[in-house]
Order: sequence, then structure tokens, then C-alpha cells
Amino acid sequence: MNVSKSDGWVTFHPGLVRTIVPQVSTSDDRVSERQVLAALAKHLKWWDLEELAAPGKESADRPRTPVRTDFLGHAGRFVEAEGVQTVDASFTVTCAGQDVYGSVTTWFGHSGASLACGVHPHTKEPWIQEAYRLTCGPH
Repeated sequence: MNVSKSDGWVTFHPGLVRTIVPQVSTSDDRVSERQVLAALAKHLKWWDLEELAAPGKESADRPRTPVRTDFLGHAGRFVEAEGVQTVDASFTVTCAGQDVYGSVTTWFGHSGASLACGVHPHTKEPWIQEAYRLTCGPH
């Protein structure tokens, strides 16, 4: 959003760039979606199972709250970005003496960033780099 020095309070309304669609697939129905997500939560060590989005909880359905910021005295092109972390993995588990293969896609959390065009973000976070590139162009 372009802001002039006299604009004062400005409200950003987050738009949707992409949707993460949680899914679990396995080569054997004896391994449930819940078991896969529980094992993933355990593997990731600190995430509670309930923090991982289960199939049916698309990231697009997550509320996107407008952000109100005071820019009085500042001018330029700014963006308020928000994102979720994604996990896209394949796995093998032994169940009743047989290997079961599968994959899981899920998302969790919520992060935000305030960016000003012309001030390159000093982070390696891909979602912040993408938000900067989409709003400000290549750096």
C-alpha cells in the first residue's frame, strides 16, 4: 500500500496468496490420519497434535485480521504480511510387520511481518522474502 506522510492511521486488509490443503495418504488404511499427525507432532518434538491442521482445515479458512498501523510522518510503499508454517513430508512406518508408505501435508502457527519497500528484509524466511518480492518487486 502506498502511504503519504499525512495519512496517519492506515488499515491493511490481508489478501490470500495461496491455500495449504492438509491431507494424509497411506498405502494401508490401518494407519489413520490421526496416527500420522500424532507421529508427526512427536517427530517435530514441541508441537501439540492440536496445533497441526487436520485434513479439512485449509489455511484459507483461517481468519485474516485487518492490521491498523500509524504511519504519520512516514511515506512509501508498505506491506503487512502474515503466513503459516507448512509441512510436506513422506514417511514409512512398520505396522503389523509390514511397511506402510504415505505422505502428509499440514500447516500450523501464524506469523506476521511489517515490510517497507526499499528496505530489504534481513531474514532468510522464504515467506517474508516472497511477501517483499510480491509487493515491492525484485530486490
